[in-house]
Amino acid sequence: MDPNKTIITQTQTQEKFMSNMSPFEIRLELLKMAKEMLTEDYYGKREQVSNDWQVKVENARHAGSVPPEHPGFPTYPSEADIIAKAQQLNGFVSQIPQDTTKTTTKKST
Repeated sequence: MDPNKTIITQTQTQEKFMSNMSPFEIRLELLKMAKEMLTEDYYGKREQVSNDWQVKVENARHAGSVPPEHPGFPTYPSEADIIAKAQQLNGFVSQIPQDTTKTTTKKST
């Protein structure tokens, strides 16, 4: 099976699915997407902080010095953060494609 054909079919199915959704369902999907994106970002940052701290602790142990205190984790996304992200996604999705061709006319004098 041609992978390009699969992608086109999948995109067409998603478009049909989205076009059959009510505005409320679309907003709900945007909220879900926003929450997922922000929580994935949160857990990625949390893991990075933890890994960096563990490396510093191990280096301090090998050097015989006092290990550093844990720097703390980033804050978990709030409801306001999720709504703001959903609004950002909605703004992107709702954009009407702009015609990029410019026409100019010169007036003769």
